[in-house]
Amino acid sequence: MKVKAELLDEERIRYIYKSHMKKDFPRAELKPLKSILMLIEQNRGEGYGFYNERELAGYAFLIKAPSGRAYLIDYLAVLPSLRDRGYGSACLRALQDVFGKDLVMVESEEPSFAARETERQVRRRRISFYEKNGFFDSRNICRLFGVEYRILGKADCMEEEHRQMRCREELDSIYRTVIPKIAYGSQVKWL
Repeated sequence: MKVKAELLDEERIRYIYKSHMKKDFPRAELKPLKSILMLIEQNRGEGYGFYNERELAGYAFLIKAPSGRAYLIDYLAVLPSLRDRGYGSACLRALQDVFGKDLVMVESEEPSFAARETERQVRRRRISFYEKNGFFDSRNICRLFGVEYRILGKADCMEEEHRQMRCREELDSIYRTVIPKIAYGSQVKWL
């Protein structure tokens, strides 16, 4: 299965936000549309639609590190009717085609902090999905606004001994650009 990643314009971003994101993500996790558009306008974010022929199959929004060589997947979703059919993996491959050698990172809730076994299993499945798609465990855990995340990354040409430090530095630089200073001090803790 193959999908093509296309950079989204403002009109398509608005459509995806209103028609899909509001359904695909819990209200507490969803940034306001205005914030997403501001990141893109300031060249600190990018939005992609993943198309199977001309039909939207999924979408992603990423935040760019100040270095310009690393990105955080802020949102990634496959349309509900296409889930569990390989489209998530196809979307990640399409992103890799776009970003090539750049570091692409994802925050995934850390299983060891789950309150219940069922939640722990869901978190493990998410991490396994990314690892199956070539992401590595950076060995970084960050408590962000009270939620512990394991940081995973993917880069074609990164030496293993530099992964932990590079992921932490790049992601910390992203946090410092999108989280107000006053909140950063109390809401971002590297474990």
